[in-house]
Amino acid sequence: MEKLQLWVALKRRNRAISLTVPVAGLYVAVFTIVALLVLSGFLVQRHLSRNTDYGRLQQLVQENYSLKSRLTAYSAAVDTFRGFLALTEEMDNRLRAAGDLYLIPAEARRMGVGGALPDEREPDDLGELLRRTRFSRRSLDEVETKLKSRTAELSRIPSIWPVQGWVTSPFGMRRDPFTGRRVMHDGMDIVAPHGTPIVAAADGRVTFSGWKSGWGRVVEIDHGNGVLTQYAHCQSVRVNAGDTVTRGKIIATVGSSGRATGTHLHYGVRRGGAWVNPRNFIVN
Repeated sequence: MEKLQLWVALKRRNRAISLTVPVAGLYVAVFTIVALLVLSGFLVQRHLSRNTDYGRLQQLVQENYSLKSRLTAYSAAVDTFRGFLALTEEMDNRLRAAGDLYLIPAEARRMGVGGALPDEREPDDLGELLRRTRFSRRSLDEVETKLKSRTAELSRIPSIWPVQGWVTSPFGMRRDPFTGRRVMHDGMDIVAPHGTPIVAAADGRVTFSGWKSGWGRVVEIDHGNGVLTQYAHCQSVRVNAGDTVTRGKIIATVGSSGRATGTHLHYGVRRGGAWVNPRNFIVN
């Protein structure tokens, strides 16, 4: 192992001392001293950063930078939400128009008329957005309630064909096929193959299901609001009196029961106690 020899002269005693030190040991000692100096400097700097004004300033600078980044993201999000809210308000007014509800002016939405008083602690822009959001929520709830009511009403209007076929005798005056006299035909005759399914033209409750003189097998459905539908000359019936049916449900099949000249469905609509033209209700 390579060694380093040192001579130390002592003047008072007029003598010299010889020291022999391994080179590797000398390197270790130097490295240790340097490491201790670096570590001491790091600890001192850390202590100053935490416990002095300079360190606090650096921390505030970093926090300020983070807050600026968050504020930029927040502003972008608010702008996006403002655009979305404007579209929501426009759609809300369209739905209100469809539901026969009064339209709400933009000024009323901004002020949140009808809602809670604005929170004075909220910033102006944020406070306005929150008021508009709460107002739109209440308005949409009102629209939903109205449209649900309207949907229920529409589902009870006999607006579809009860069977797929051909109309051979429409509603109105005609020559009776048995007597030859001109009489009022209170419905319309729809020709279809024997056994073709007959469906309910709207939601309602079955008030009659059975045999009627002259009409054969008949189903009658009450749809509310004074509207009733009749399905006559059926081959068979699939429902009973008291049953609740929905539009499109099979209630009978086409036949020629009763006083009929051939296989067909006699379909009639009565409103307010009087028979009316079924075509006035059919939309498809």
